[in-house]
Amino acid sequence: MWNKEADVVIVGYGGAGAAAAIAAHDAGARVLIVEKNPEGGGNTQYSGGTVREYLDLEKATTYFENILYGSVDREMIKVFVAESMLNPEWLKGLGADLIRANGSGFPPSPHVIWPHLPGASGIGGRWHVKAETGGIHGGNVWGLLCKNVEKRKIDILYNSRAKRLINNDRKEITGVVAGSPRGEITIKAIRAVILTCGGFQCNADMQAQFLAFRYKALGNPGNTGDGIKMALEIGADLWHMSGLSCTVGYPVAGIESPVTQRMPSGGYIYVDQKGKRFVDETGTDTHAFNMYFSQLEFKDLTYPRMPSYTLFDDDTRRSGTIAATGDMLMGRWTNFHNWSEDNLVEVEKGWIKKGDSIAELALQLGIGAESLQKTVAAYNMFCVGGYDADYNRPPDTLVPIVRPPFYAIASEPVLINTQGGPKRNSKAQVLNTNGQPIKHLYSAGELGSIWGIIYPGGGNVTESLSFGRIAGRNAASEGPLA
Repeated sequence: MWNKEADVVIVGYGGAGAAAAIAAHDAGARVLIVEKNPEGGGNTQYSGGTVREYLDLEKATTYFENILYGSVDREMIKVFVAESMLNPEWLKGLGADLIRANGSGFPPSPHVIWPHLPGASGIGGRWHVKAETGGIHGGNVWGLLCKNVEKRKIDILYNSRAKRLINNDRKEITGVVAGSPRGEITIKAIRAVILTCGGFQCNADMQAQFLAFRYKALGNPGNTGDGIKMALEIGADLWHMSGLSCTVGYPVAGIESPVTQRMPSGGYIYVDQKGKRFVDETGTDTHAFNMYFSQLEFKDLTYPRMPSYTLFDDDTRRSGTIAATGDMLMGRWTNFHNWSEDNLVEVEKGWIKKGDSIAELALQLGIGAESLQKTVAAYNMFCVGGYDADYNRPPDTLVPIVRPPFYAIASEPVLINTQGGPKRNSKAQVLNTNGQPIKHLYSAGELGSIWGIIYPGGGNVTESLSFGRIAGRNAASEGPLA
């Protein structure tokens, strides 16, 4: 007994789900979307919303081979790059006005994160979808996709959490069981099911198992690993379960979702709980900071950089807000606090610690004063000399920390999204543990992303659109199940 049916059933209504729905519909399929939340958007609406441009198919493919360490074969990478090269024109066809994404905050996003790798010249810049009425960049992409789904009159079941996949005696996926406001329902997929329900950044237990650390999470609270569990139940293989994308944020007491950092100038450093620097603060891609912050001190089983502290002086405090606000919000905290432009409200709240001297600030942080004084003095000497002898920070970012009072705020990597999930092939088909496609089952987006432990900026939204379309087209072309 089926309560509903469609040619293609899509589980999850974010960027990948919307792209898959549009592609499947335009290929002639009748589409139904199942979404657990009361509204769509997924992580796409919370993202930076940048779409990466690729300039040369072979070079870009080689570049990604070097950062994926053999976990994805060259042919699949090439399919991804080739499809992604179509993204700008596809978005324009949906009605987008594209503008170049120029990094904001300090430091701005680099054009290419690892320019020394072979094939780097094949990686282009990034595009943003221009806003009609303002708003966050990810919200602009999402608004465009949502408008096009509505235009096609594609059916959506909100508040309906997919629970399990249904298969027949030939091990073909035939539908989905979902909870709904009216109780459990069964949905028949005449041609295929596409899983686009995101990763597991908001599932603390899965974080502990697969990431070996529990990070505070940004993004869509519905990303709790549902698709991974459903895929495992029917024999899917997994990949990239340790992959993640992060940024630096401020854990604020009593607020589940942290505040994203956005420094206004180069006058800051990161110090650990012993008052020592540990990284090039401005020349390291923000998505990789978890690798530096979450290192375990094996001798005593502590994490001396969780949290660390962002330390700055009064010049930096006056130069602008140190948190993402306005069009750069990434998370669910948007309504709880409007960060002040001069950061004084947050000083008064005690979120930012203040000291008239470095020694007094060290006392506020519970750090040895001598250690912190030596660290700041050494950094300031690097600024005078124009060379960071410890971490080779770019000379043009070396801004001294000299004007009292001095400030510091607890900082740590916060999880934007995970990359792991059911393994897929270049057709977006989900594979079983023998490497064979599970018939009539596809996936796209963060659920089983091609990205592993090294994440290139702008990759997730780009992949959501490209593999969403691949999944949608191929699912629509499946022959009807008996």
